[in-house]
Amino acid sequence: MPAIDEKVIEAAYDIAKRVYKSEISMSQGVRLLQSAHGMNRNSAVDYVYSYRNMIEGRRFTRTTNAIATRYYLEMIFKDGGRDKLLNALSALRQHIDYYETVGNANVVKRRAIYEEFSRFAKVSTNDDYIFPDEVDEVKELREGSVRSVYVNIYERNPVARVQCIEHYGCHCFVCGFDFLSVYGDMGRDFIHVHHEIELSSIGEEYVIDPIQDLKPVCPNCHAMIHRRKPAYGVLELKKHLTKS
Repeated sequence: MPAIDEKVIEAAYDIAKRVYKSEISMSQGVRLLQSAHGMNRNSAVDYVYSYRNMIEGRRFTRTTNAIATRYYLEMIFKDGGRDKLLNALSALRQHIDYYETVGNANVVKRRAIYEEFSRFAKVSTNDDYIFPDEVDEVKELREGSVRSVYVNIYERNPVARVQCIEHYGCHCFVCGFDFLSVYGDMGRDFIHVHHEIELSSIGEEYVIDPIQDLKPVCPNCHAMIHRRKPAYGVLELKKHLTKS
C-alpha cells in the first residue's frame, strides 16, 4: 500500500470537501481515494470524516497523520478564514484531549501543531483560564506511577472559550459583572465559561456550539449555577437574580 504522502493528502482534502458539499457521496469519495490514490478503505474514511468534523468543530476519534493535520488546518484557513480555523482547532483540541484521556499519549506532534496554529489564530494555549472552583467533574486515572486528572474538556476548550467570549463579551451573562471595569488591567480577560449541556447527554461526536452551549459567567454566578444537580440554566438564574 502506498504511503500517505503530500499528494495523497491533497487529494484526500479535495475529495473530503466535495463529500461535505454533497457533490459526491461518502462511498464515492472513499472509492476514489482507494482506486486513484491507493488508500485503504479505513484510512480513506478517516480522512474524509476528519475534514467534516474539523469544519464543524466536532470531536473526532479517527486519526490522520501529522502532515495531514497541518495541511488540513492550512487549507481550512485558506478556504474559510479564521472562523473556520477556530472550528478546526476546537475539533483538534477535543481530539487530542480524547486520546490523552484514553491513555494514548502519542499525540505530541498534533499537540505541537495545535499550539502553533492557536498562536496564529490568537488563542491562548496555556491553562491560566482553568480555575480550581470551576471544576464540576474530576476523574483521577492512575497507571503505574503516572497520575492524571481530567476535567470537563468541553468547558476547558480554549478555542470554544474564545469563540464564546468574542460573541458575548468578557462580562457575566447573568449579572453583567465586568472584571476589567472594576479591577482595571489586572481583571482583563478574566471570566469563567459555563457549559450548559449535561455531560451525561454528550455523545461521542458531540459538536460544541460556543454560542448556544457556552456562556461567560463570573465566579459567583457560576457557583450559584452549580448549587443544584442538575445545574441551573443561565437564563433561569438570571430570572432569579432579577426577582431578588
